[in-house]
Amino acid sequence: MAIPADIAKALHGAWRLARFDRAGLAFFGHDEAAFIRSFGAAVIIYPAFLVLLALRLSDTEWQEADWLHIFLVETIGYVIAWVAFPLIMVPVTRFLLREHLWLDFIVVYNWSQVVQIGFVVIANGLAESGMLPSPLAAGIASAVTLAVLGYQWFVARVALDISGAAAVMIVLVDLVLGVFISRIAQAYHSAL
Repeated sequence: MAIPADIAKALHGAWRLARFDRAGLAFFGHDEAAFIRSFGAAVIIYPAFLVLLALRLSDTEWQEADWLHIFLVETIGYVIAWVAFPLIMVPVTRFLLREHLWLDFIVVYNWSQVVQIGFVVIANGLAESGMLPSPLAAGIASAVTLAVLGYQWFVARVALDISGAAAVMIVLVDLVLGVFISRIAQAYHSAL
């Protein structure tokens, strides 16, 4: 099955940005249609999200789990996260005087998630497989986390044409939002 040209082009751009090549920005669309299509990244990485969810559950949760309930709660949280970040970025980009680049940034950010999730799944899979000594697996997971944060920082910096410090703020907004939504979802399905 061939990947549609616009998706392949966006993923190529995301990969180039992951290599800290700002020329990767040229591979993304800059209109409303590209913005809407970029949410296709959420569909592409949803199976990886489910894999990470399964890896995150403890042995007790595996034994006592109401699978349908966990699946629904975590899926709702996933959708909320994909909608919430772009909405939160409207006032943030306004504050940074980069509101005119909001749409372009969200397109790049969304497609960059595909590259990020690939590395995260590989690192977590290795850690959970037991094939590596625990300290090495933990080190790899930490290195991948730092690399992903660096990638997010670079994407924010070049797509919004902002300072390094402002890009750190964008990464922190994303991180705090993700942790907040994840904790609420976990608390909700753990309570029932």
